[in-house]
Amino acid sequence: MTVTAKQVYDAALVLMDEVTDTGIIAPDNPTYYQNKAVIILNALQMELTPASQEAILITSLSDEITVSDRLALLVLPYGLAAHLMMAEGDSGMTVASFLNNRYEELKRKNSSSIQPIEDKYDVLGGWE
Repeated sequence: MTVTAKQVYDAALVLMDEVTDTGIIAPDNPTYYQNKAVIILNALQMELTPASQEAILITSLSDEITVSDRLALLVLPYGLAAHLMMAEGDSGMTVASFLNNRYEELKRKNSSSIQPIEDKYDVLGGWE
């Protein structure tokens, strides 16, 4: 399964309680959320992508996210929701703080494992 930026965006809106009583994304949510989401998602993807890999920047919400599906569905929505809630000023800062703390917690729990460095040129002379 490939996760799109729209799926992450929708999950973030749910975390922000931007849904109707029936669970549908509220049609009257601010349009600036969508405009900011692409830029924020690019920054968060870069943060979550291992240095050995290259993250592909998205240009619209219909683009695919390049981090693993697990990170895209579990971690990214919290980071995106936190950043979007910060735009709400003082009224959104408590929720933004909670969402950001959860993002940081999930990021630590789901970080990529450390890979041993392969001695391609036998610099260590077999002393690994």
